[in-house]
Amino acid sequence: MLGAAARAFPLECCGLIEGIRTESGWRITALHETANMAEDPARRFLIDPQKQFELMRALRALRELRSSETRIIGCFHSHPDGPALPSATDRAQALEDDFLWLIAGGSGESGFTLQAYVFSEESGFVRIAVRKES
Repeated sequence: MLGAAARAFPLECCGLIEGIRTESGWRITALHETANMAEDPARRFLIDPQKQFELMRALRALRELRSSETRIIGCFHSHPDGPALPSATDRAQALEDDFLWLIAGGSGESGFTLQAYVFSEESGFVRIAVRKES
């Protein structure tokens, strides 16, 4: 995801997070980078709805074929020249409870840092730890 942020700079990158919910949180199994369809991709992100629909369909087929539990569990995007914190726009667009948001903040020069949040209607964005499994 940090590579996607660096490649897209000075525009926002975006995409979908595939994974599963576990007893201890979430396990990300894949990141699906998508085109940023926003009118102003330097300040906003909009995931291509067709790509989201196609991924949902593919994951549903996998669940039926292989009893896979993976699904879309979140989204990611970058804040070029900004912090890895949810913006007012992110707050306005967040709708789905227990949905992960990965945000990369930084720049092409300084690099990017990653923060993870889970959104719920009741609590808003709550920062959570990211742990890399071996």
